[in-house]
Amino acid sequence: MKKQIDKTNPNAWIAPKQNGYSPTFRNTKARRGKGLGTAFGKGVVMEDVLNPPAKIIPRDKETKQVQQNGCLLFGAGNHGHYMDMRVNSVTNREMLTRAAQVFFVLIFLPAYLIIRSVGYGWFELHIVELCFLAGLLALILFDFLKPIATPVRFNYKTQEVYAYHKGALYRIPWNECEIACMYAPDYMELGGLTDAYNLNLWLYPQHCVNGKAGKEPVPLVLLNEGSAHDDIYDYWEYVRAYMTEGPDKVYTYDDDGSRAYFVDFSKLSLRLFIELPFIFIVYSILEPRKIYVWLNPFKKKWPKEVHEWTGETVNWH
Repeated sequence: MKKQIDKTNPNAWIAPKQNGYSPTFRNTKARRGKGLGTAFGKGVVMEDVLNPPAKIIPRDKETKQVQQNGCLLFGAGNHGHYMDMRVNSVTNREMLTRAAQVFFVLIFLPAYLIIRSVGYGWFELHIVELCFLAGLLALILFDFLKPIATPVRFNYKTQEVYAYHKGALYRIPWNECEIACMYAPDYMELGGLTDAYNLNLWLYPQHCVNGKAGKEPVPLVLLNEGSAHDDIYDYWEYVRAYMTEGPDKVYTYDDDGSRAYFVDFSKLSLRLFIELPFIFIVYSILEPRKIYVWLNPFKKKWPKEVHEWTGETVNWH
């Protein structure tokens, strides 16, 4: 897919309209310090600033559908007066796994079938094949065993946002919380680089309360999407509605069945136990990141201060 963003106006880049919204990106380099550049040497940071103040994004979809997408695709848990939202390294942690799947289907399988068709034993693996499979397994294990980052916690009661990034703990007032959709042309397709978008939470050193922060703000990527920005704004609209309208006004897991259904064995039916192996295989192929989040033993935990601020100890991922 070729790039579709309109850069005719150097001060206002316009992205294609999707689900009722066409974002306009403006240069925010002055407020981002010596942060990232997104125009390859032009020294600009092109963003659609979403907060502060909280920007309402028009959507062609029903509000419930937008909030369902934000909650079910990116949420790590609703806890009444606060909620956790996953970061990009968790929701998009299957890149190497996808590469391994492609290499297996396009390279290993054809080579395996060709070699066996000329007489090599069907159940014998050559040392080269074993090494190739070991390499694919290494890619998968890297995705699986990479420590899972803490989510970002949004506290409606105190109107604060908590982030734990690279050993530094940030406590950010909602009215100072810098969130923006950034144009980030780093999505690689067969035809080369194409449009991509980051939903960034900018972490400023003045909000760091524990650990070491640099002198410049750094972006914590909440979500990266290639080609389409639709999910970016669903994620944001869910967060915005929660923090401005309140927990009672947004969709939660309990609206259509509790998230606890997946972890409370007293609620599991015999049918589900029978179906679990099939579900596991399907998810391993189609949604491996979900398997990784469920089973990864290396999950980072919140510092104790966060539990004090929220009034209870919860480390959902």
